[in-house]
Amino acid sequence: MAQRKSATKTEARERARRAAAESMAREQRLLELGEEFFVAQGEAEQIMETAEQRIAEIRTKAEQEAARAKEDQVRVVAGMKAERVTVPEIAQRLELSAAAVRAFLKDAPVRTESEGFDNRSADHTASPEVAEDAPQETAGV
Repeated sequence: MAQRKSATKTEARERARRAAAESMAREQRLLELGEEFFVAQGEAEQIMETAEQRIAEIRTKAEQEAARAKEDQVRVVAGMKAERVTVPEIAQRLELSAAAVRAFLKDAPVRTESEGFDNRSADHTASPEVAEDAPQETAGV
């Protein structure tokens, strides 16, 4: 016996509803996956921003520490020069070139006859003894 027209219509409607429900469920899953993606993307960007800030802080701290170490080097070289050690001898003792020693001395504080040598002061730029030694070493180097 053939199905009635209303039964066929009801069955077709049910099939259409199931197909629509599957399609809507799939669309919901896709929306949720898209949401997860954009949340993860935002987290990744935030992580990278935080890392860049930390890198900048670490770089600044390292530059400050390196500057302090350079000041210590300058102080040591200037201290040797204050002991009336020649530039070539300082260079030999510290395994530096004479030019490097002169560069350190250029950054060293100035010693005046009345106040003596001050290892902690960096207010001046050159030692008066540097000018005395410069012509002597340039001829031999």
